[in-house]
Amino acid sequence: MKLLPERAREALPRVDPARLHWGWPIGLRDGAILALLAAGLTPEEIPAVRAAAVTMVRGRVSIALRRHGVPWVVILTADLGAHVLAWINERRLWASPEHLFSGIQGPLDPLSILQVMYRYWNERKARRRSSRARKTA
Repeated sequence: MKLLPERAREALPRVDPARLHWGWPIGLRDGAILALLAAGLTPEEIPAVRAAAVTMVRGRVSIALRRHGVPWVVILTADLGAHVLAWINERRLWASPEHLFSGIQGPLDPLSILQVMYRYWNERKARRRSSRARKTA
């Protein structure tokens, strides 16, 4: 599956922000991950983002990172920035040097980022298959 920002944006409405796993707000985390994928970040770049790299500039969320060794700033749209801000506020990570995304077992890796996308993309395909089956029945 090729990761396209459009696919991540399509998957965002399927995220349940109230979803918890062992008390961790997984729904908020997944929404923030999908928002960064929709903004054009790669699964390799997302685990490297630190909470201190996320700032507000003129009411928009911006993220400073390095892409191909060059400093780069991503400015998120309001809807994508809202997902990232919800995650930061829930985890109280403002200006922290910690990784933005870490799980129970430590910082997430690129494979974990892909699994988040796969979870919500497969949900979409499963719903489409079930609706086709109902139409033919």
